[in-house]
Amino acid sequence: MVENFGRIYLTHNFPGTGGRIKEQPEDFVVEEIPLYELSDEGNFALLLLEKVNLSTLNLVALIRKQLDLRDEEVGLAGWKDKRAITSQWVSVPREKASESRLAQLAGDGIKILQIRHHTNKLRTGHLLGNRFSILLRQANAEAENRAQAIIQQLQARGLPNFYGPQRFGAAGNNPEKGLALLLGQYRLRSVRKRKLLISSYSSLLFNFTLKKRMEQDLFTKLLPGDIAKKHDTGGIFLVSDPEKEQPRADRLEISATGPIWGKKMKRAGGAAATLEEKILSSQGLTPDVFRKQPGSRRSLRIALKEVNVCQEKEGLRLEFFLPKGSYATVLLDEIMKP
Repeated sequence: MVENFGRIYLTHNFPGTGGRIKEQPEDFVVEEIPLYELSDEGNFALLLLEKVNLSTLNLVALIRKQLDLRDEEVGLAGWKDKRAITSQWVSVPREKASESRLAQLAGDGIKILQIRHHTNKLRTGHLLGNRFSILLRQANAEAENRAQAIIQQLQARGLPNFYGPQRFGAAGNNPEKGLALLLGQYRLRSVRKRKLLISSYSSLLFNFTLKKRMEQDLFTKLLPGDIAKKHDTGGIFLVSDPEKEQPRADRLEISATGPIWGKKMKRAGGAAATLEEKILSSQGLTPDVFRKQPGSRRSLRIALKEVNVCQEKEGLRLEFFLPKGSYATVLLDEIMKP
């Protein structure tokens, strides 16, 4: 639909490391970090599952098959990469998680690392973030120094919070299908897939908004009417005095947000609203198209904290944490410049 899905580099003046990722599933290891402590009581079984070279949708299909569940009975906090070794929590009704059924699930090549219980079903966003350990093979001879220079720049200015290519599907056509669903030109029975496709189109609009602000040198700057987000608490507020709030943005305590259009989205005002609405109108759309979607705000940047870089025999090892909803591939693309 759109080349590179609207993404551009913040560190375009810094040479990349080159290299290759995901040569083997074990080169890309992801660990999901829960949002809260589990009570070990309640009607839901929470399973910490390790999957290898398996998509999240295929994981859900296997769980449904072996535990005899409806799609809505499988709870997920987030989606994970396919060509990787990933561990994530999944919730299912406790009465369906018998020992014999779980044994069948493990027999499909999925490892059950923990079985806990809780009072609530897992829902999208019920995670603190993800911890990554990634091996970058066949990188440039100067890879370690180049990576360190890029990381320093990103830690000073923030990492652009683009949606990564996984959001848009293997063929890159998920946004097209999502738009067709919104316009009533396409129908799907699966609620999960419908949400995924519509979200893909909303994600593309967010990427366009972030790209436009970067092109206009508005990535770190606050505009009148911006909806800013506090990085420590996640709270959002209207920016009525950009000059007063800008020092907090410079310290990466707060950042402007972009729109995930929907009925619950807090609308920007002033110059910020003009920019966001222009992106929408350029697609021939009005906010009313998203009246049945929940909507939210997404920070334009991430406060990138500890990142470990280590040269190993096989390549360059990168270890880092990202908050929920952020994409390791966005950071890796800044570093590698593929």
